[in-house]
Amino acid sequence: MRDRLASVSPDKCRRVSRHVGLAAVAALCLMLPASADPGVERVRGFFCNGKSDQIAFLALQAKGENEEMAANAVNKSIGKFSCAYYIPTTAVHIGEQTVIDQGLVFKLQSYRFLPEKVERWSGAVFGSMQGAGPSKADI
Repeated sequence: MRDRLASVSPDKCRRVSRHVGLAAVAALCLMLPASADPGVERVRGFFCNGKSDQIAFLALQAKGENEEMAANAVNKSIGKFSCAYYIPTTAVHIGEQTVIDQGLVFKLQSYRFLPEKVERWSGAVFGSMQGAGPSKADI
């Protein structure tokens, strides 16, 4: 075994180590995301085509509806398909807005879905600006 190791020239060892180093760099490059754009991300969940549709969707959720029922109710009320669940897809985050509507505070996020370049809205209900009313202890 020692004879075999002694027969390998130092030049050959350098070439092998150089190839191993290049292979490691190539593997690291392949692990980077396909898009280096920092605004591009993977999103999923319920999105609506319009900001007002998203507000209606979130208002129904705040009243106790689940996501499916809220999306169906909004789609039915506007007479077209707007709110739906999206499996993980690529989108660009455009911005955020805080909206107060009928005493509820909403935080909305706007995304441009790729590759079709369509803007869709997502969001959450922060809370209510309305008071809880008198407690039972006050009555």
